[in-house]
Amino acid sequence: MKRITMIACSINLVLCLFVLTACENDIGEIENQNFATAIGVDYRDGEYYVSIQMIGLNSIAKTEGSDKGPPQVYVSETSGKTFIDAFFNAYYTSQERFLWAHVTAVVLSENALEQGMDSIFDGLTRYYEFRPTPWIFGTKSPILDILSAIGFFDQNSLNTILHSPESSYEQRSTIRPLKLNQFEREFFDPGRTTYIPSLTIDDQQWKKNKKSEAKLAIDGAFFLHNHKYKGYFPYEKLKGMRWIAPETVRASLLLPNETRPEFIAVLEDQTVKIIPEKQDGNFRFTVLFLANAIVSNRIKNNTLNVNAMEEYVQKGIISEIRQLYRLGLEHDIDFLNFEHQLFRKYNADWKKLKDQGTLLQEDSIKSIDAHITLEHSGSFKNRKIKIKE
Repeated sequence: MKRITMIACSINLVLCLFVLTACENDIGEIENQNFATAIGVDYRDGEYYVSIQMIGLNSIAKTEGSDKGPPQVYVSETSGKTFIDAFFNAYYTSQERFLWAHVTAVVLSENALEQGMDSIFDGLTRYYEFRPTPWIFGTKSPILDILSAIGFFDQNSLNTILHSPESSYEQRSTIRPLKLNQFEREFFDPGRTTYIPSLTIDDQQWKKNKKSEAKLAIDGAFFLHNHKYKGYFPYEKLKGMRWIAPETVRASLLLPNETRPEFIAVLEDQTVKIIPEKQDGNFRFTVLFLANAIVSNRIKNNTLNVNAMEEYVQKGIISEIRQLYRLGLEHDIDFLNFEHQLFRKYNADWKKLKDQGTLLQEDSIKSIDAHITLEHSGSFKNRKIKIKE
C-alpha cells in the first residue's frame, strides 16, 4: 500500500512539473512574439516591397485598473527580388519570432497588380502559417499610410475597414469586400473577371476636436481577367456593380435622378440572374434583377403612387447596369461576366468564340428586366412632414 502511495505521489509530481513548464512556455510565447495583422505588397524598381503591420497587445486587451493608452501600430517595409525574399529580410530586425496566423488583411499596390499575382499567391499559399481567409484590397495610396490608419476613439487598426469591412458594407453596399480564398478562386476561374476593393485615405470627412483625422475609405475597384490586370475605376463609374453582385446587402438610389430628386429608395434581398441565349452562332444575354425596396425618404410632396415609384426604381437600376456594360465595352472589360456564363453553360461555343475574339458585342445584351416590390405601401399615402417656419 505504501509503495502504491509513493508511485501515485511521483506521478502527481511529474504532472505538476509538466503543467508548470507548459504554463511558463505559454506565457513567454505570448509576451515575446510578434503578431503580424496585415501585409502590404508593392513593386517598384524591379523589387518587391513588403510591409508588415503589427498591433500591440495592450491596444487590443485592456488590463484591469489601467488605461490601454493610444493604439500602438508598428509598420515595417523591406524589399527583395521576390515576394518571399522581402519577407525574409524583415526577420533581421524582428527582435522576436513572427506569428503569421493572425494576418487578416492583405493590401496590394497597383504596381504589384500590374506585375502579376504569381509570386504573391505562391508565397501566401505555400507557407503553412498563412491562413487563406484575410481580406484583400488594392490601393493607389502609399501602403505605409494605409497600414498606419487607426479607427475612431483611438481604437486600433483592427476596428477599421482594413480588418472588418463587412460591418459598413451591410449598411451601405458599394464595392463588395473579398477574402483571399474567394479572390483566388475567381482569379483562376476560366473566363471570369474578378475585382478587389480599392482603399484610400480620406482626411476631409472626419475631424477630431476640430482637427482633421484621416480614415480609411473604399473609393473604387481593381479588375483582373485571365491572370492579367485590366485597370482601376472609381466608384462613381461602377455604381452598376452593386446590382450584379450577389453579396450586396443594402443599397440606395436617389430618384428620379440626382439633379431632380424626389425620393430615396433602399433596396434589399436582391437576386440577379444572367441568362445566355444562342442566336445564329452568337449569344445574347438577358439580365434579370429582382429585389424588395422601401422608400426611405420623400423629398417632395408629389403625387407619385406606388406603381410610379417602382417604375422609377426599375429604370434607375437598368440605367446603371447599361452604363456599366458600355464602360466595359469601352475598356474591353467584361464587368457582367458574360464570358464566364458561356464557359459554364456553353463550353464548346465559349472556346470557339474566345479564339475568334467575338465574345462581347454592342448588342450582346438582349434585355435587362428589373422587378421591384416596394414594401410598406400604406406609408406612401402619408405626405411629407411639413415644418412651419
